[in-house]
Amino acid sequence: MTNQEKPNILIIMTEHQQGSTIEPCSPCKMPNIKSRLANMGMRFQYAYTPTALCAPARASFFTGLYPSAHGMYNNYHSIPVIHSDLFEGIRLFSEVLKEAGYNLSYIGKWHVSGEKTPEDYGWKVLWESDLGPLEAPAPGRRKENLKSKVDISKSGFIQRPGWPDYLLYNVIDIKLADTIDYRRTEIAIDEIRRLSKENKPWVIYVGFTQIHDPYFALEKYVNMYKLEDIPLPPNYYDTLEDKPRIYKRMKDQLWSQLTEEQIKEAIRCYWALCTMTDELVGMLLDTLEDLDLLEDTIVIYTSDHGDEVGSHGLFLKGVMPFEESYRIPLTISWPKVIKPRSIYDNFVTLCDLAPTFYEIANIENPPSSHGKSILNILKGEQTENWTQTFYGQFLGTEYYYTQRIIRNKRYKYVFNGFDMDELYDLEKDPYELINLANKKEYEEFKKELIRELWRWAVKTDDIIFNPYPTVALIPYGPLIMNST
Repeated sequence: MTNQEKPNILIIMTEHQQGSTIEPCSPCKMPNIKSRLANMGMRFQYAYTPTALCAPARASFFTGLYPSAHGMYNNYHSIPVIHSDLFEGIRLFSEVLKEAGYNLSYIGKWHVSGEKTPEDYGWKVLWESDLGPLEAPAPGRRKENLKSKVDISKSGFIQRPGWPDYLLYNVIDIKLADTIDYRRTEIAIDEIRRLSKENKPWVIYVGFTQIHDPYFALEKYVNMYKLEDIPLPPNYYDTLEDKPRIYKRMKDQLWSQLTEEQIKEAIRCYWALCTMTDELVGMLLDTLEDLDLLEDTIVIYTSDHGDEVGSHGLFLKGVMPFEESYRIPLTISWPKVIKPRSIYDNFVTLCDLAPTFYEIANIENPPSSHGKSILNILKGEQTENWTQTFYGQFLGTEYYYTQRIIRNKRYKYVFNGFDMDELYDLEKDPYELINLANKKEYEEFKKELIRELWRWAVKTDDIIFNPYPTVALIPYGPLIMNST
């Protein structure tokens, strides 16, 4: 046990992980997160990413700002990219914590800026890679002609004429120690041991990447799941007829090539990757326990965004506004402060973590943020005027889609600048099967959500206020905020 006043912070961020995977009722096996970490801390039932795309979501986590304010609109390695760097003057929480006396160590994926590295923002980089899963230097993840190396009948090949065929999932016969995330875990363990000898608080960021398409899962973990026990998602049979055409085009052109058995195999491999990652988290927790650091360390487990994983018959992320893409895992352990096995059931986002770090570190005049500190929530205290809605911004991929999401506990409205809008009654229709956007009896509910959408747009300096007729397509404009 150290004598320092400020707690250590261990941040574990995965990729593409659905929030549902860490729920107690989920068939996905993650005992270190579901039981061990949750038993020491708090699970957030309604945790969301501000956007379902990697770089802007990660930038929101590190800045506490929505994409419209930090400037990373889409993935900076995509061509044509909108911005390849954050806006000038934007500060990351790491810069502030370093000034407050923290040691900062960075291990794993960055993907926040294409022009600056973690070192530019105060981190000591032990291993950082912006390479995607196919390019990452680990067995089974190399960019090569995999079609000649796998059993096509048991793997999820998607044929794309004129494009490279896409392998969605595969079972690979390698050891855990051969994976890229195992190496990251080893480095993190060594760093925890090294920093524990200094009487100075630390922040260690571990960016895991193997819960990501393509789902190349180790045979050991795949065998923990029986294929006959894998259920299809409850909304798998969604026809998508009442939703924007882009969703149906993705399904018809890509994922409809897979049989139901292949869909289950893909889910099985996805869950296997979650289980593998959970074992690595267990190794990190073991290290903290061995060094008697658990009491003085805040452990945060979360993800940048989710993945459809067969829901609505779709896979991956991006323009799909569904809960599977936007709701993320978030469990925080801090035994000295958090009541064991706590559950918080109001909305939080990745933007809420930076201001939390500032309050924990007693930072005066911290950078502005669109989030709010959750320190009082972690302490189990009442929080006044906490937001009752979630706001999502999607500013586009290479196609520059425009999409906004606003939801409360019952209804979700989605503005799609490129197609029809969406409205779901999540109380009656939790799997978002029935689009009510054009139903007259729901017009007032939609109108109130749009009014709240504009309030968030003002707060986040959103870029959707142009009144020109061909782009001002939200059914009720911003002046609705002034009406009752």
